[in-house]
Amino acid sequence: MDEYQMEFATGFGESYQNCPACAKEMVSGHNECFSCGVVVDRFQDRMNLTATKQSIGGIDHLTAIDIKKLDKKWKQVVVNYHDQNGHQDFISHCQKNGALPFAVHHYSLMLEIDKEDDIAQVMRRQSLSRLTVAMTTAESQPTEPLALRIDTFIKWSNWMGLFLSSVCITAGILIPTARNLIGLGVAFLTLFVALYLYRRS
Repeated sequence: MDEYQMEFATGFGESYQNCPACAKEMVSGHNECFSCGVVVDRFQDRMNLTATKQSIGGIDHLTAIDIKKLDKKWKQVVVNYHDQNGHQDFISHCQKNGALPFAVHHYSLMLEIDKEDDIAQVMRRQSLSRLTVAMTTAESQPTEPLALRIDTFIKWSNWMGLFLSSVCITAGILIPTARNLIGLGVAFLTLFVALYLYRRS
């Protein structure tokens, strides 16, 4: 904010603060910085999202909306803390959205407040167990070998080549001005039949 803007603002009794993005002065309560044009609320939301993802870990795929929904779910759990069904629904929701680290983190925070919290201990253990199973399952998923993918590609290419060869031969027979397509089709047909026999052997 330049000197004239500051004088104009303070002339009406307004205070000022530093912009969270560029650190230059801006009028308190304004949602947009005169200097860099950043919208303060959006910038702070983005910074809070980044800080949340860094502090928890394993939830980089979640959007700001996803995390807000998880926060809302967690607040409902805290309000009805002794409702076991609420805890189970929360953990299941986290698992469904790939956010089990979020559940582990929040139950860990509850244990920091009260180490004797039996509910937090059980729910944290369940969250970790489900997270471990999910990670193990993902690691054990068989990946299609490269050789199999290449073989499948060659197979479909071979059948496509046979089809195109037949089209060329048929077109050459039916169209008098395109008789040269017969020779081209026969050449391709011979090639792809040879490849097919080679694969079978």
